[in-house]
Amino acid sequence: MYRLFYNYKVMGDVLYVVIDPLSYPDQVEKIGNVAALYKEKKLIGINLFDFGELVKLHTEGMIVTPEDKLIDVINSELQNAGLSPLPYTRDSGYHVGKIVSLEEHPLDEKAQIVHLDFGNNKIVETTSHYPNLAVGELLVCALVGTIKFDGTLFRAGLVRNIGHEADICSEKELRIGEDFKQAFIVKEGYLSGDDFYLGGK
Repeated sequence: MYRLFYNYKVMGDVLYVVIDPLSYPDQVEKIGNVAALYKEKKLIGINLFDFGELVKLHTEGMIVTPEDKLIDVINSELQNAGLSPLPYTRDSGYHVGKIVSLEEHPLDEKAQIVHLDFGNNKIVETTSHYPNLAVGELLVCALVGTIKFDGTLFRAGLVRNIGHEADICSEKELRIGEDFKQAFIVKEGYLSGDDFYLGGK
């Protein structure tokens, strides 16, 4: 997975392609307006300068699901610089999960253990401090390997010996509102497993 970030007000006219947000470059190769960032010879990111001369973007942050025609423009620049093209985005990483069970957390009285159904018999365990969870509700979660809006990578792990395999999101984390104290509940139009940003049924 890769992510595109663009914010003219904060970062200037540069489109950032983030491939590995956990690594810092030890080598930069610049060809024209394209700078390739490497860590131990592995490509971890690309910066495209003066990108507004090619495409006018009004995004202020992450471009979750870029259109194919935007990727085509980027790939033209990459190929001119001798780099491999990016694949089209077909998965935002943010999927809808249905709560199938809730349990009290044995080590944290303010948290719950949550089991989520993402369809196709995929049941995922995680934990949450959000107070508005109920069995049967549909939530939006960042799944393993997702580069999130803040540029971090979500990885599975254990939190106090409980699996943390999905990151339940608030509407602020999803950049669709300002509420950060409650989980965002999907009301209609989606089924378990649907990609939130690419549309439901």
